Amino acid sequence: MRAAVLWTGGKDSALAFQVSLNVYDIRRLVCFVPSDGRQFLAHPTELMELQAQKIGIPIEFVPISEPYKQSYRRQIEAIRDTGIEVLITGDISTVGGMPNWIDEVAEGLAEVHKPLWELDRHAILDTLISNKFKVLCSLAYKKHFHRTIVGRYFDAELISELKQLPIDACGEQGEYHTWVLDAPFFKAPVQLGNIRVIDADEYCYLTYEQAI
Repeated sequence: MRAAVLWTGGKDSALAFQVSLNVYDIRRLVCFVPSDGRQFLAHPTELMELQAQKIGIPIEFVPISEPYKQSYRRQIEAIRDTGIEVLITGDISTVGGMPNWIDEVAEGLAEVHKPLWELDRHAILDTLISNKFKVLCSLAYKKHFHRTIVGRYFDAELISELKQLPIDACGEQGEYHTWVLDAPFFKAPVQLGNIRVIDADEYCYLTYEQAI
């Protein structure tokens, strides 16, 4: 079946891509973005474009506006009409106790594949190490961390720390966000230059000046 991966550039969407490679015919990446052009601090679109180049697969930025449910359904219908039968998402669990959004808006339009759904969080993090993913923390909320993890790579030390904190270890409730710089399905790694950690009121986030 022809599939698209719902892409954020972070570890969960990348891991969902990895485990779905031999299950579906993955044709492209899809990222839903605000129609007003606002950028995500945690997931810059220019970085996602570079990731797509490194993977060797096209990425499509799909604009979403209010009313959101109708906008999502209209765009998913358009994606389906291009031949995509399955949407692959890196969702791990409900967020804030709400029903899964993609399941809801894609109902009757496309199949939704959630390969990481309700998997053990520690096992997910360990898989990043065993599969040699290169993952960098791009944004983290201060209330969850004594010292920010922004700018740190997901090595054994950081993963051990995350397992001990009273949070969702994978950051599924928005505690932190990530960038994937390399993965088994990348043809070459993303390289960033002049990386800086920016300290904002409620969170810290990462910026860079060069990306190749």
